Amino acid sequence: MGAVRRLVDAETGEAIPHAPYAFSGRHTQVDKARVEAITESKAFTPSQKFLVLWWIGVSPEGMEPLRATGADIAKRVGMSTDAVGKINRKLAKHRILIVRGRIGNYNFYRISPYIAFHGTGLEQREAVKTCNPPDIPGFNENVPARWEAQ
Repeated sequence: MGAVRRLVDAETGEAIPHAPYAFSGRHTQVDKARVEAITESKAFTPSQKFLVLWWIGVSPEGMEPLRATGADIAKRVGMSTDAVGKINRKLAKHRILIVRGRIGNYNFYRISPYIAFHGTGLEQREAVKTCNPPDIPGFNENVPARWEAQ
């Protein structure tokens, strides 16, 4: 194994403090305002809100869909296949989930890149061009804090 590399300030020669990310693996950029709006909305049940958070965690990199059936998802989250199907369809109706593939009559979904994205900023900028923003009851996209740096 190689030696540990220390970062050094070029002007002073002093060691620069360094700490690795505290994440346990892959991580995702998340729009906190949209997730907050979903979790506080009366339009969604606790189970629907739970699945939104689950989809944030499992959606693959880029715009790839999660290649899992409703039955696969149901086993993973402890719900019935019917419940997962109904929730996924409602979340897709609100464009929180987007359809990114299909086999037979089953859609493959992923979380909207407006809500969460695993990739570079440039890739996310291109990804949002491929779909409309989510329809989140109570979320006001025109509030300056939503689009303007503070």
